[in-house]
Amino acid sequence: MFLRSVERRDLNFYYEMWSDDEVRKFDSGFTIIPSNDFIIENFDKIMNLKKKHLTIVNEKGVVVGYITYEALQDCKNVFEIGITIRKDFRGRGYGKDSIQTLTKFLFLNVAAKRVELQMVCDNEKALNCYKTCGFIQEGVLREKFFSEGKYKDLIVMAMIEEDFNKHYKM
Repeated sequence: MFLRSVERRDLNFYYEMWSDDEVRKFDSGFTIIPSNDFIIENFDKIMNLKKKHLTIVNEKGVVVGYITYEALQDCKNVFEIGITIRKDFRGRGYGKDSIQTLTKFLFLNVAAKRVELQMVCDNEKALNCYKTCGFIQEGVLREKFFSEGKYKDLIVMAMIEEDFNKHYKM
């Protein structure tokens, strides 16, 4: 598995992901599905936002998901991450490998002091994955995310530099 910059050849994949009801159930990026034409016309704008998208590619060259990171403006060296794996590739370790790869990159190459994320409370598989990767649950944002016709809680998780060093034995 490796992470790479998003390329134009990934556009259909992103459209497929953002059109999937199950993806939108857990990903707050798009509540309204953008058209394929919109994604094509606005590719450069979408991919050059403060939030960086990386495409996750498996050992056979198949795109299996994407992972994002963004430097938070109000805190130096603090990043927020997010990840989405295609449903037919879940449970194979791609999420774990991608999170660990990105987390190591942020702490070792970008001098991160803290990496955080927010996740929908009823996504047990994601919660277990993040814990396995060394993230600590810090709190709950009550009824912050609207999905499937109701408001849901978001779990806030983070890893600080000390956690990273212990977890990865640095």
